[in-house]
Amino acid sequence: MSTLNELAEQISYLYPLEDTRYGIRYRIVDQLGGTTELEAVSGQPRYVPTQALKDQRLWRNQA
Repeated sequence: MSTLNELAEQISYLYPLEDTRYGIRYRIVDQLGGTTELEAVSGQPRYVPTQALKDQRLWRNQA
């Protein structure tokens, strides 16, 4: 059985992007035509411009 810290570490590994405004973690599903499809831990998709992911004030990459 995993401890809470181990579980948090596994989530951060599987979902390396964090939206710093809302504290939601995402993983990259696909990139096409300047748009990146992300998936939240909850499974909800989100589409953002690929260039926006480079803004470190908005996105933190744990990878």
